[in-house]
Amino acid sequence: MPRRELTMDRLKRELGVQPPKELTDYVKELTAVRNKVINCLRGGGELTVKEISVKTGLPESVVFWHLMTMFKYGLIEAAEKTDDGYYRYRLRGETHG
Repeated sequence: MPRRELTMDRLKRELGVQPPKELTDYVKELTAVRNKVINCLRGGGELTVKEISVKTGLPESVVFWHLMTMFKYGLIEAAEKTDDGYYRYRLRGETHG
């Protein structure tokens, strides 16, 4: 059973719960942004917040927020510190030489 079936679809089917459209739109937007950041890290290796911001076109504050959320849940890790004192991040378990 797919994971989505266990959550939203199951709630809809079994309880007749319909999430507000604003909530589903918000979750879709968050997911799209997070996927942009993840794809950027997959394609670019170890990157700073600013580098991800430039590559994705997202504001640095948005990139930072998503990176810190992904860091909290163990999806990314700090790779190294630049000479300017900024951290480079990478997807957890991926190394780039």
